[in-house]
Amino acid sequence: MKKLIKFLLWGLIIWVILFMTIDKVKANTALIYHSNYSDAHTNVKSQLEADGYTVTLSTTGTVHDNLKTNNIDGTSGGYDVVYDMKYNNSIGSNGKTRYQNFVQAGGVLVLVGENNQNFSNNNQTIEAFVENKLGGTVSINGNTTGCSYNCTNNTNSNTITTTNTAITDSDYGSNVAVYPYGAHFTGDGTWLAKDGNGRILWMRWSGNQLPSGYSGAAYITFDINQFESPFDKAKMADMISDTYTSVLSASLPQAGITSSQQTEVNTAKNKSQTNNAIYLTQSGDGLDLDIVQDGTDNLITGSDLTNAGSISGTNNEITLTQKNAGNVLGIDVNGNTNDVDVWQDTEQNAVVNITGNSNTLDLEQLHLNNNGEHFSKVTVNGNSNNMTIDQKETGDKILFLEVDGSNNVQVDQKGTGNHFLDINLTDSHTVDVTQDGSGSHNATIHLSGNPSSVTLTQDSSTNQNYHLQQSCSSSSCSATVTQN
Repeated sequence: MKKLIKFLLWGLIIWVILFMTIDKVKANTALIYHSNYSDAHTNVKSQLEADGYTVTLSTTGTVHDNLKTNNIDGTSGGYDVVYDMKYNNSIGSNGKTRYQNFVQAGGVLVLVGENNQNFSNNNQTIEAFVENKLGGTVSINGNTTGCSYNCTNNTNSNTITTTNTAITDSDYGSNVAVYPYGAHFTGDGTWLAKDGNGRILWMRWSGNQLPSGYSGAAYITFDINQFESPFDKAKMADMISDTYTSVLSASLPQAGITSSQQTEVNTAKNKSQTNNAIYLTQSGDGLDLDIVQDGTDNLITGSDLTNAGSISGTNNEITLTQKNAGNVLGIDVNGNTNDVDVWQDTEQNAVVNITGNSNTLDLEQLHLNNNGEHFSKVTVNGNSNNMTIDQKETGDKILFLEVDGSNNVQVDQKGTGNHFLDINLTDSHTVDVTQDGSGSHNATIHLSGNPSSVTLTQDSSTNQNYHLQQSCSSSSCSATVTQN
């Protein structure tokens, strides 16, 4: 009984460690500086959390250094989004520099001021930040006279009635967010929200509006009350989300084929074939080789598509089948008990290179109705790797896979859409990837070091894109992604 309890306890500990690791990998982070004004900061916090962010609240009057890489408690990590809602507090010279570094490093910064009648000094520090640190221009022109509490579907011309749908999904109409009493302004950024008189209430600086090398964004607005519950309409919640979603999603790495990879694909597709030519050199023990080529222009050659295909080693079992028009294979197998099975159909190209130990590869490329052009490049190096790769149906599927170490990889690409994968593994990993549906899906996964488990599913008629780079420093890492 004691042994059972001990076993269960250790299992629980491992699960907790894994859970913490997963959370660390997936979490987006945000920081809110605030002055405890009503529930304005908690409303912003709630919206951030609804969008999947881990939120830290702080009432300090000092802007922390290295906000993109360090947490305010001194630990490493940093923040993706910072809301400065200390409307009654000056940023300070150090704060302006630290916010500048944050925006330069890719962070999203939202600075909230107040009406210019009572808080002009604090508002001027926001102006100075934009002008001196971001190279922009801002001019505060006056104050609005918005509605009082609990106004519903307010038609007051001083409230937010128009948003720039080019940079936000919030389209105001009758369901307004209220800008009760704050400053309106002009500037050389991109306006986000205006009142009924056409006066700017929100503005953003991003992209080429920032100095060269800056990858983040900065927003300014001058009213704290608009975030309170009485004014927190659904459209305001949408706009809060759009302040970071529209910027961070655009700056995230995107999966997609590179120019050099496209050159590799073109080289394989353009390789000349002359009526089922086979150039193959075999050396080794106990090899069972079965080659069937059927069709017009099938070719088996070296893995670099220039040298002859060479298979050497002990106890290798190779089965290669190419049928119908224009397949190019290319194969290099070197060493130990490898089992390689490849089956291709119309106009598909596979480049396979396996070196060392007990590797098993089963690669199948086929499609329906004789449409689609699939390409695969597989490189395996060392230890007991087990891979199953399927690329199916009419859409064009492209796969680049490099493996080093004891890995277990299963990839399915099916459906009628065009699907792209680029997987690079270095250590002990388990990866299960499925791309399905009529949408064009792109996924790039790079893992390095330590045991990891990744499950990716992209299945939809809508185009989906996923990019993961992971370098794990703990005993285990795990990421589960479903785009559906």
